Amino acid sequence: MKKLQLVANGEFKILNQALPQLHKGESIIKLSHVGICSSDINRAFRNGAYSYPLVMGHEAMGYVYDAKGEFAPGDKVVIFPLKPCFKCGSCKKGNFQTCSDYSYYGSREDGAYQEYLTVKDWNLIKISKAIKDSDAALIEPTSVMVHVKNKLQELLDMNNGLIKSEGAIIGGGFLAMILSKILLISGIPNHEIFERNEFKVSIAKSHGINAFNSKKIDSKEFSKSYDWVIDCSGDPNSFKRSINISKPNAKVIWMSNIYDDLKLSSNDISQIIRKELIISGSWNSTYDPHTLSDWKEAIGFIEKGFSPSDFVTHYVNLEEVPGILNRMYKHKSRKKKFRSVKAMLKL
Repeated sequence: MKKLQLVANGEFKILNQALPQLHKGESIIKLSHVGICSSDINRAFRNGAYSYPLVMGHEAMGYVYDAKGEFAPGDKVVIFPLKPCFKCGSCKKGNFQTCSDYSYYGSREDGAYQEYLTVKDWNLIKISKAIKDSDAALIEPTSVMVHVKNKLQELLDMNNGLIKSEGAIIGGGFLAMILSKILLISGIPNHEIFERNEFKVSIAKSHGINAFNSKKIDSKEFSKSYDWVIDCSGDPNSFKRSINISKPNAKVIWMSNIYDDLKLSSNDISQIIRKELIISGSWNSTYDPHTLSDWKEAIGFIEKGFSPSDFVTHYVNLEEVPGILNRMYKHKSRKKKFRSVKAMLKL
């Protein structure tokens, strides 16, 4: 089987190896589609890997090839990438996403940029073969955005507050577009996306999303404020913007991995205090293979017709993954523009 290894910062190697070993309670998955997450840019090109060599890739689906547990060959499955310890306080409460001692397919151990992967049965959910493979691979990021939506519903009264409220999403990439569509489907229509990339703004608009260039909120003439604000950009300046454009008593959710230090001025702190803002973090997603969770809710959205793969702009093979990650890196570093929303590996 072929696998793509990150062997050093910015250095990749394709290897041909034997199939992985199989133990009790595991399944070997023949991988079909894998989403290429922007977090892999930092792992690949900004010294963000925990160790080398590493096979990245955590947005994955495939078909059971062999099994020693509850699954059977041919089952169509999606992979929850976080491997909790099941011992810490969070795990004992079922909050596996905040586990204090976890592993992770694609970051802390080998993931899905390869043809086959051995996965713990607990991390697999069998799904309908009616779901497109490209949509199935994006259940992971869709679940993360379902988690943000559910956080927002917790912070705001769904009946009297959230539906009538006005919100802003700062950053208009793939996750923000997914979040906006989930909010619209959930009956939360009054929100705007702000994104600096005009290509992404145009893609969002073509899918019925109320999107604008983020220069709008940076202008001195901009005076609008919002009942809730979500940062999806990872830009430290946007974290500060989320404070500035919030109404008194607004709810702010920070869900993106910040890429530099955040420096809050005394005025920023004063705004938080005087506006009585509530700032909440949102991390990953709730998961249980057998009961209701963000993952089961995300699968439900897709079964009812939502297609996150509509936002995929590039499909690549295994050999092309380093090249497209490098193009994404150069774009993020503002070295060379790359018109893309989401890339996907098709094996």
